[in-house]
Amino acid sequence: MKVLMGTESLRPPLTGIGNYALNLIREFQRMSEVETTECFDGSNFSSASEVVASCDSSSTLTAGEPSPVGSWKASLRSTLRCLPLAYRAKAAWSDIRFKRGVRTCQGFVYHEPNFILKPYGGPQVTTVHDLSFVRHPEFHPAERVAWLGRQLPRTLDRADFVITDSKVVRTELIEQFRVPANKVRAIYLGADARFFARSAAETDSVLAKYGLTHGNYLAFVGTIEPRKGLSLLLDAWQFLPPDVRRSCPLVIAGAPGWSNSGLMSRIHALQAKGEVKFLQFVSSQDLPFIYAGAAIFIYPSIYEGFGLPVLEAMASGVPVICGAGTSMAEFAEGACSLFELGNCEALALAISSLIEAPQQRALLVGLGTIQASHFSWARCARETAEVYAEAEQNHS
Repeated sequence: MKVLMGTESLRPPLTGIGNYALNLIREFQRMSEVETTECFDGSNFSSASEVVASCDSSSTLTAGEPSPVGSWKASLRSTLRCLPLAYRAKAAWSDIRFKRGVRTCQGFVYHEPNFILKPYGGPQVTTVHDLSFVRHPEFHPAERVAWLGRQLPRTLDRADFVITDSKVVRTELIEQFRVPANKVRAIYLGADARFFARSAAETDSVLAKYGLTHGNYLAFVGTIEPRKGLSLLLDAWQFLPPDVRRSCPLVIAGAPGWSNSGLMSRIHALQAKGEVKFLQFVSSQDLPFIYAGAAIFIYPSIYEGFGLPVLEAMASGVPVICGAGTSMAEFAEGACSLFELGNCEALALAISSLIEAPQQRALLVGLGTIQASHFSWARCARETAEVYAEAEQNHS
């Protein structure tokens, strides 16, 4: 089997889709049934080994260094994305480059991990991670919403198979776009082997760089943007007693996202009061220690296709709080504390209840560790390769 993978999402710092694509590529290199993997980054083709080496080099950024997202180039890209016709122009240019280079990729299965397929005559698979642009268009630039609204139905018609990250999204996709159920496969993501429980002695040196003490902070990890529910978390934080907020601060780690100026103002104000520590983007080397050192991990995201930080925190031996009825609740299967989405008082109660109940925290740690062990990138890649094989059969 030969695989052609879209890798436009692999620009640092890696977020959800980028991590998904990179981990699949890593696993494919270990699988005997995958003969070769070629990658297309929107402009150029390269081998899987070149892509992995480039990503490994980028991940050596240490916390405290300016994130690539904060650079002038990233700011310019963010501004350009919001301009009228920006997505159309970028896609048109990328399609031209793809058509020229793909002539040498005969007999490949093309997988686009970032929703929209490019023109291709062979078997093709797309991953639709979520339908947030449909469910919550207010959380995206209007141009992106309009572009996805036009392009996704065309992609769904052309795809031999569609992969989703959860059953929640699979059901939404079938109902919203009337995709045949036998064409949509839910494949769960995995937790990298770097995420596991660590003792205070093991986390000490890394946490010291951030002024943190093992077991003495609550944590959130994710892109700083409205969809992640940070505003609700900060509202809930105000309901907790002042002595709790000062003695066990909220640690927020993540790269800046879309439309976050109000959020950033609130974060900086609470940081000035000593109730919040904002770490910005944390390197892939340090992130497992940030998870493992937390007393509680909180992920109040309003909508996710999967919610990888929840799985990573569970694997790291940390009790987790997330929203009921979400994809996170789906894969956690009772191993997380749940709260009613949109209810900051319910979230505050969930936080305070866990802080005051060490036995419940220990129970969630045990359940979470066991549940997380069922999810791996090797499993994700194996099930994805099975979809490729079916796509090849259906296309022939």
